[in-house]
Amino acid sequence: MLASSLARAQVAAWVLPSRGMRRRAWPVLLGLGYIAAIALLGGLRADHVLIGLLGLLDLYNEKTRSFLRHFFPFILTGIAFDSMRYFYWQGIAGRVHVAEPYLNERAWFGIGGQTPNEWLAAHQNAVLDLLCGLAYLVYVGEYLLFAFVLFFRRRFDMVDLMARAFLLVNLLGFATYFLYPAAPPWYVNAFGLGPARMHIQPFAAGANRFDQILGTHLFDQMYGRGVDVYGAYPSLHVSYPLIAAWACFRAGELRWARPLAAGFFLLMCFSAVYLQHHYVTDVALGVLYAVVTLALLACIQRSAARASSIQPGASGSDERWARERARS
Repeated sequence: MLASSLARAQVAAWVLPSRGMRRRAWPVLLGLGYIAAIALLGGLRADHVLIGLLGLLDLYNEKTRSFLRHFFPFILTGIAFDSMRYFYWQGIAGRVHVAEPYLNERAWFGIGGQTPNEWLAAHQNAVLDLLCGLAYLVYVGEYLLFAFVLFFRRRFDMVDLMARAFLLVNLLGFATYFLYPAAPPWYVNAFGLGPARMHIQPFAAGANRFDQILGTHLFDQMYGRGVDVYGAYPSLHVSYPLIAAWACFRAGELRWARPLAAGFFLLMCFSAVYLQHHYVTDVALGVLYAVVTLALLACIQRSAARASSIQPGASGSDERWARERARS
């Protein structure tokens, strides 16, 4: 009876609107402003409206406000990625590297005069097509799943770290797309090593075989909305699972997922090359970007901890400072 009552109370805390929470208008206005901005720029879709309306979560109750606050960096990441469609091609015009990544890959990791991508393309396997395609399909979902588990286990410190890491590693990756735009292996296979073609659509490459086996169109829909054709450097597909695995080994609540997370990371490293989306070089860079992101966040965390130890009252009250130090 007690457990049933507690479960009903927890459900009610999410489902019922709060009566005593103080409301504020700016999150809703910010969301509506985002919808209006996309409408003016052009290309407004249903998912843009949904993102904009997430500001309503701040009004509903304490639980939904907390969810919005902790997961806001994920929302910002999606907005940043989608916004690239307005300036991506202008930003990389005349600067795309096509031959250099390919020739470096063949020189550093060549197999009988072929790149690892070319060698794997000649050794396709239906089982690998399904496994690698599935990995590419759920890699963001895996990251969010662990964040959700931590959120509902009230490990908000780890949720915040994962959310900030996700935003930071993506911003570093997006910046690299403009600083060093690089053609992926599938592009070289399709168009050769000549000057890069502009305004072409992203391609699912080897992931299409997953759809062909199952008779679906999942990857066509996924890649139809992207623009970062020349975003081979780095492989963010690898960065996400590595940060997720780090979270599993950092949080005791995710102890059960440690072997799965480590295995999924290794599978993604292989999939990125097998499916012709990235070179081995890109995979190494994806690992490096994840490590750099975690190191930067650790430095920021240590700096904040030192500042709060010098001025404990700066974070609110002595009691709050003591709780945060104990939790650290």
